[in-house]
Amino acid sequence: MLAQKKRLKKADFEPIFKKGSKKFSNFFNLRFLANQSGYCRFAVIVSNKISKKSTERNKIKRQIREILKENLSNFKQNNDIIITVLAPVKGSDFQDIKDNFVNLAKKSGLL
Repeated sequence: MLAQKKRLKKADFEPIFKKGSKKFSNFFNLRFLANQSGYCRFAVIVSNKISKKSTERNKIKRQIREILKENLSNFKQNNDIIITVLAPVKGSDFQDIKDNFVNLAKKSGLL
């Protein structure tokens, strides 16, 4: 679990969706915006369209958060990041998800 200060609240979503930058891959949509807090904050969104079962959605969220924890020190500071998961993640293994996320974060300049 990420520390409370490293998590975005729903009230913080609107400016990121309106003003933030977007990057896409096969597995993820990344939206990010600079913040004034001095550290990165994250949110992971897994829709009911991915799976109707909450256990499967929560497993995907746990995997994404684990990837975030492993790379937390590598992120450039002062960004709010919303990670929206797309359907192809459901059938993929952890290493594929990790590689795809790290590549997307590097392309977007977050890592």
